[in-house]
Amino acid sequence: MSALKFKVGEPKKVTLSFDSPKSGTNNYGAWYLYGIKSDINSEEDGFFATETLHTMIQTLGAKEGSEIKIEKCQDGDVTFFKVNDLSMNDMNSGGAFEKIAEAKPTPKVTLDPDCTDMGSAVIELDRAKKEIKKLKEELEVLRSSQVSENDIPF
Repeated sequence: MSALKFKVGEPKKVTLSFDSPKSGTNNYGAWYLYGIKSDINSEEDGFFATETLHTMIQTLGAKEGSEIKIEKCQDGDVTFFKVNDLSMNDMNSGGAFEKIAEAKPTPKVTLDPDCTDMGSAVIELDRAKKEIKKLKEELEVLRSSQVSENDIPF
């Protein structure tokens, strides 16, 4: 395994291989290892994210199959990251909700052009229908839950 290293001013598009990274702690603090899908000739199959970069990726809701653009930036002595053109400052400033919604990766639905097996396509469609049904049920539970003043944390 070889980890992708981000260089200042060189944005990289990556496709996440998993819903969440492997994580742990060491002498330097928390670490997050994201798996990425790479070209067959590429030696890079993951990258380590700082805690801030990890938070940004999670804020955008990136999951397995999400394509995101990560850019390492520098302003004077300060080094920071942008994910889908948003910095952490952008995610925390006025209008952040709208900016984050715009920058969220869109799920990609791809069909294998060489797929001639209708059985596989039917199984995949059935899986997608089950996932939609599950999401609708979760949404209904959220809509039907009663919120009182005691639920507000401030």
